[in-house]
Amino acid sequence: MKIFVVITGTEFTLGLKQEKNSLFIAREAVKRRCDVVGITVVPDEMYRIQFAVRMALDKADLVVVSGGLGPTEDDLTREAVSEAIGVPLVFDKDWLDRIKTQLKQQGRQITDRIKKMAKLPYGAKRIENPVGRALGFIKVLDDVNKAVAAVPGVPSEMRPMVIKLFELLQLKEKEPLIHLFRTFGKPEAEIDDILADIDGRVLNSSPKGVDVFITDRNSFFLENKIKVVRERLGQLVYTEKEEEMEEVVGRILKEKKLTLSTAESSTGGLISARVVNVPGSSQYFIGSVVSYSNRIKTDILGVSRTDLEKYGAVSEPVARQMAEGVRVLLKTDISVSDTGIAGPTGETPQKPLGLHYIGYSDSRKTEVHRVVYKGERNDVRTAVSQFALNLVRLNLR
Repeated sequence: MKIFVVITGTEFTLGLKQEKNSLFIAREAVKRRCDVVGITVVPDEMYRIQFAVRMALDKADLVVVSGGLGPTEDDLTREAVSEAIGVPLVFDKDWLDRIKTQLKQQGRQITDRIKKMAKLPYGAKRIENPVGRALGFIKVLDDVNKAVAAVPGVPSEMRPMVIKLFELLQLKEKEPLIHLFRTFGKPEAEIDDILADIDGRVLNSSPKGVDVFITDRNSFFLENKIKVVRERLGQLVYTEKEEEMEEVVGRILKEKKLTLSTAESSTGGLISARVVNVPGSSQYFIGSVVSYSNRIKTDILGVSRTDLEKYGAVSEPVARQMAEGVRVLLKTDISVSDTGIAGPTGETPQKPLGLHYIGYSDSRKTEVHRVVYKGERNDVRTAVSQFALNLVRLNLR
């Protein structure tokens, strides 16, 4: 089945808010092996919604509209769908009575605006709202063997109603024909070159690395692709699940019964914050020293004042001494450190924006890596934290 998703909301088209409902709807559709042929976002305007629905019906078997089912003047989805498919709106009496009862219990009177939340196109099947008043619906267009469905835009209402929609259509979850490889260590272009002859690949780059999605319509061919990709990417892959680097690292630390500490400068505690995002991290994470100033580096971590003056805070010797210092101070098996220039200021002719030194230390060795990450400040900090956590993973493999 081909599905087209229409999201309504002027707040999205004005850039006031980020739209996320289409992500959930698309994922649920793909779980049922449906093809999502398009996603569009339109403002709360009658003509724009009508046009989007008609355009989507031309391209798909099912159009799912999210948003615009509330009681306000700019909630126009019911009316727009009604006009687009040429079917009048009628009240669902049972749902209207339910709204009246709820309001009476609250000591409130029903208004025409609230009443409209019980309307749906004639002949449509209702999709009950488990937490709100806005009624959803699915209308099958028998003459063209297509359907239009509408659900609210409020995520807590939308999610269960989308699941119900697929149940009404008897679209059950199946074994997914998509496989995820989460990688770190090479840029998107290089990953794409490595997998150049693998069709059905989708790459998505972020400060945390490159996610590689491998797809195929046949499970046998998909399995063959997975084996080839796994072999080619090797240790670049840190997981094949929907999980974060800190979860992978935490699992390894727990299995090996090792402890971790961090000494952070540029990341300002981001590495440790990510580590403790994982439930049960108290079993392996001991603590962190956020040594943003040189005084903390020297007084607490034991970094040489001479080296600070000679090489500067952003340097290999300082990163090395930070990693070793925090490991000894907090008595952990492993430690990581970072010092760098996240930007947008602080660069020098010798030290460009994004320059970082990231250290790893255990009882056998200490290593320091020089990296340069370009981009917005917090993206750089995220990339550095990912690099540091990946150092732990690679050293404990």
